[in-house]
Amino acid sequence: MTHVVILGAGIAGVTAAYALKAKLGPQDEVTVVSDKPYFHFVPSNPWVAMGWRERSDVAFPIGPYLESRGIKFIHSGVKRIQPDVIQVDLENGDVLFYDALLITTGATGMSDDVPGLAEHTQSVVHIDQAERAHAAYREFVRHPGPIVIGAAPGASVLGPLYEYAFLVDADLKRRNIRERVSITLVTPEPYPGHLGIGGEGGRRGAVTAALVDTKIGAICNARTVRVDKDTIQIVELDTAGKEKQTHSLPYAYSVYWPAFGGVPGVRNATGLVNERGLVVVDEYLRNPDFPNVFAIGACVAQPFVINTPVPIGPPDSVYSITKAGEIAVQNMLAQLGDDPLVSYVPQHAKWLSDMGNTGAAYLSEPQVPLRDINWMRQGRWVHQAKVDFEKYFVNKIRLKPTGQAPSIASKVASVMSRMLESDQASSTTSTSSGSGSALEIHLPKDPSFELRALARSVGRDPNALATELLAAAVADAKSYLNEAGVESLALSRRELLVEDLPERQPGVEFHGGGT
Repeated sequence: MTHVVILGAGIAGVTAAYALKAKLGPQDEVTVVSDKPYFHFVPSNPWVAMGWRERSDVAFPIGPYLESRGIKFIHSGVKRIQPDVIQVDLENGDVLFYDALLITTGATGMSDDVPGLAEHTQSVVHIDQAERAHAAYREFVRHPGPIVIGAAPGASVLGPLYEYAFLVDADLKRRNIRERVSITLVTPEPYPGHLGIGGEGGRRGAVTAALVDTKIGAICNARTVRVDKDTIQIVELDTAGKEKQTHSLPYAYSVYWPAFGGVPGVRNATGLVNERGLVVVDEYLRNPDFPNVFAIGACVAQPFVINTPVPIGPPDSVYSITKAGEIAVQNMLAQLGDDPLVSYVPQHAKWLSDMGNTGAAYLSEPQVPLRDINWMRQGRWVHQAKVDFEKYFVNKIRLKPTGQAPSIASKVASVMSRMLESDQASSTTSTSSGSGSALEIHLPKDPSFELRALARSVGRDPNALATELLAAAVADAKSYLNEAGVESLALSRRELLVEDLPERQPGVEFHGGGT
């Protein structure tokens, strides 16, 4: 019997657990350990910070979904990894022995690298931080002032830095206070859109033009040295790495991307990690000294792609993480079966090459096949593409095993319970808050009477009730789909999305917002 232990229940860990359990033998075990009882879709954190997503939209308990597939789930932090004795000690006192270990814990923001960063700025690395950022932003809009959105030296995955800046711009316009707020983007990149991989293609011009169009200022080659209560101290370097200018930026609200380091319990694993506590892996995504230990995602020590005056980590995305996960799973199984391993280097190089040509689309996840989109000038396409991918990925995580029917505690039941318990049950003027193209549905006579009677009995408008019940019924229906069905659903959604978009019309304003 083989026992595989996976540390982390995020995008990398859960998808790898599903794949491993499906491919291992019936007597083999997969155990997932996480210090959080829930899965959450990390790319939506900027939307949570803007109040455009609720926690419940992108986070949900993961234990039931893992256990429905025969995967054991343990809610506990990791105390210590001992690879020399193939052992993981957990904070709850459990001790796990493994044949193969996969580390997918993500990373922690090393805010202490910059004095005052943790104390005075917000972050969206984790969903808890995104919720705190939203609370601070709600207070900010009551008393607007300058905004600074920045990245510390050594920060990586800088695409969301731009996404968040554009979201703030759109939201302030919607509130009619944009003219009262200056927005400054502070980045260690040599130029906007560099993203740690360089290149002089259309991405550089597109991102720069978008910043100009939205009147967002930018300071590049910026080394943030200190954050005080009301000001941020910046040293701007020239192309040779010498001090060019200093800046003391006033701010009323600030969000920063810190450099990444290993999470507690992993960073002290002697022989596995570098000086930042990130896991060192070879081309097969396994540790060179302990080949039965693999790692993928933000917890991996990624080499810098290109040298810059201020250090910049490489980009990453759900696409690259899931591709790395596929190769890690393949290599774990190959190693257990004494088969040849597959190198991740060609895939990683392809990903970076692809990024170099389509960096603007990367800001909304490159795996969505709407790649020839000019960021900002046709930004609504990009936003809708990311909304689409969010739904697709969450659907895959929630996918039930083949043959398992939905629970009787369905979405429809939830809608009815909420209506019957609502304090507004006496209201008859409620209308649907949904948006999108109208869909005409003609009910037979008897169901039509039943719907109207039901709406009257709970004090709701029939159209509003029909909208909520239909949405709930669709959600329940999707739970019957197998993996092929989810893929087909995603493809159909994308086709409908493209059909519903304007014909490559330049100047489409980016509004953002919810689904």
